[in-house]
Amino acid sequence: MLLLWFFVFALLFAGAQSARTQGRAAMDTRQYLAHSYMLQGLGRQEASRRAVDYFCDSVRVRSAQHDSADLAHYREHDEGRTAERECRRTMGERVARNAGRTGFSGYMALFSDPRMSEIFATRPGYPLYTVPFVSGLGPVVGLWLAAVVATVAASGLVVLVLRALGVSVPLALTGQVLYYALPTGQESMLPLCEGLLLCLLLAGVLGCVRVLRGRVGSGTTIAVLGFAGAAVVKYAQTLLAVAGIAVVTAVLLCARRLRGERPPRPERVLLVTTAALAVAIELVVLAYGLPSTKASLEELLSVHYTRRPVADPGPEFWRLSLAFWREWLRDALAQPLVLLLLGCGAWGAFRHCRAFACLLVGVALAGLANQAGHPEVSVGPRLMVMAMLLPVCGIPLLLETHVRRAGARGRNPAPPSRAGRRVPAPASR
Repeated sequence: MLLLWFFVFALLFAGAQSARTQGRAAMDTRQYLAHSYMLQGLGRQEASRRAVDYFCDSVRVRSAQHDSADLAHYREHDEGRTAERECRRTMGERVARNAGRTGFSGYMALFSDPRMSEIFATRPGYPLYTVPFVSGLGPVVGLWLAAVVATVAASGLVVLVLRALGVSVPLALTGQVLYYALPTGQESMLPLCEGLLLCLLLAGVLGCVRVLRGRVGSGTTIAVLGFAGAAVVKYAQTLLAVAGIAVVTAVLLCARRLRGERPPRPERVLLVTTAALAVAIELVVLAYGLPSTKASLEELLSVHYTRRPVADPGPEFWRLSLAFWREWLRDALAQPLVLLLLGCGAWGAFRHCRAFACLLVGVALAGLANQAGHPEVSVGPRLMVMAMLLPVCGIPLLLETHVRRAGARGRNPAPPSRAGRRVPAPASR
């Protein structure tokens, strides 16, 4: 029954997503697609040119869809051809200008400054994942299908996590539907690395759950493989996630110690594993000289290296962050759905299992920290999408706890109270 309904929901999701296979591309999609083409053996300039073709065709589709329903343009519009021509002109000039520059090496594309391209060249996981899809089906259908597969696989891991926690089949499937319906599904379907990243992070979370359930050996193996795969996709966000899990788990163990309790072995194993993974990822970043926090800060404040870098980035960053979070909180209070979802998710997780709740909160805090490191309004919810795993897994746990308590009350009803003087039973004759 579980598999049947899982595939029914997955097919319904894929069918709904087939209404828009093109027009989803973001600026970063060009970098990943060019990387994928270079992994297939194309030269840097040809790979960049093909990525431009895909991106500008996506611009055309998106512009045509917008103009067809826009009051100012719906009577007379050119099906997005003007937007496509401008895109090809701008992107083509950049590729031609950068083709003669030094500083490009490895899998760096020619769309932007070499320092910008280097950031994406150090994320081989998603381009490698898309190679069979793009080479076999082309970029339009290939990237769309790659996103569908990653999203459905991630929703399946949500189901496995909830089932490992003892959640009933209907409520585990509720977690699958929530993954599709919340920003996790929307962001996973973009031709970007977030969908694959969430899938691998959920694989690591599943391993952590198995550790907490006493299956230490297999759980540790799954957790290490899942988080290691996520680091190949996007090492900075994975570092935040495993460090967040380690920090919140450490707080839980300290709280147990203060109450005079001995922390269970699975929780200690989880802390050691995630802390070791965080240290290992940081050592790899230092050993290979990968772009770090400093490069991210320079890229942010120079508007993706299109402006002169700021001499003293500290004050500028804090001023931007203060303005961003002020506006974010204002929007969140005016439209509090996100806050309610996060609150309900945390409530459900802590009511069901405190150790798992700390694990889930650690990942959510990583999403918030990632957003804090990139206070950009234009990117939208993509930067903090990891935080939405909290309601995806926590709301079914809240419902499960409520159902169990209601069932327990039904099996053991309290005796009804009777007011007034008890009427004696009639004497038998």
